[in-house]
Amino acid sequence: MRSAAVHALLLVTLVPFLFPIYWLATGVFKPGSALLQTPPVWWPAEWTLDNFRSLSQYADVDLLGYALNTLYISGFAVVATLVSSSLIAYGFARIRFPGRNVLFAILIATMILPTWATLIPQYVLFKWLGWLGTFKPLTWPYLFGDPFTIFLLRQFMLGIPVQLSEAAKIDGANEFTIYWRIILPLLKPALTVGAIFVFINTYNDFFGPLIYLTDSGRYTLSLAVFQFVQLRGAPDIGAIVAFTALVTTPLILLFFFAQRMLLSGIKLSGLRG
Repeated sequence: MRSAAVHALLLVTLVPFLFPIYWLATGVFKPGSALLQTPPVWWPAEWTLDNFRSLSQYADVDLLGYALNTLYISGFAVVATLVSSSLIAYGFARIRFPGRNVLFAILIATMILPTWATLIPQYVLFKWLGWLGTFKPLTWPYLFGDPFTIFLLRQFMLGIPVQLSEAAKIDGANEFTIYWRIILPLLKPALTVGAIFVFINTYNDFFGPLIYLTDSGRYTLSLAVFQFVQLRGAPDIGAIVAFTALVTTPLILLFFFAQRMLLSGIKLSGLRG
């Protein structure tokens, strides 16, 4: 009885979160007139692809270009973050040096800072470098690591027996060889989780492209949707819903297939302090 009550409570709690997904999934196949109808049409009386056809009629909407821009930024961010963060995490987890704990505490503290606190200094720096209007402000910073990914990988490394490194040192291996041939292969679960988190964050990023990108040919999917809504508004609500569905579907599918890894990421981050 208690279990049934808990499940019922969970189902009720899920409704506010699942309803937008349901509304988008059904709304994309409704006629445009039904999307703004009052009272709402909860289930399509007729299923249609007119919303996608309406979206395809806009010559200035380059869906393929937006997708390639987004994949480039996300792919660069994933590779750069995993390489740089794993190296930094190895230093914090395996190499003893003066001030290591203080530096790691400062690193963790940067995760608390809101984006707005560093916005102006970053903008001034990127303007001085001549990067405004390019992808560089959205990609190159990942070459210096990501605080959360460093924390995640460090926690996982702390769970790897130190005896493996000590045995390799006896055989004459240096720190980089130990990192590359012993630690990195064992990091695959944590690297996979880190890659998923970085990809989701960069794919969803709206604020960064809004600030740094000026050419519509470089827009990402999230920024392109915003600009489309700003220019077209409610009169073409069907095309807006279709655009939103196309942008949202990849993330929904990613979460569906990778939800276990995402949950394991939460567990991995608490392995050791």
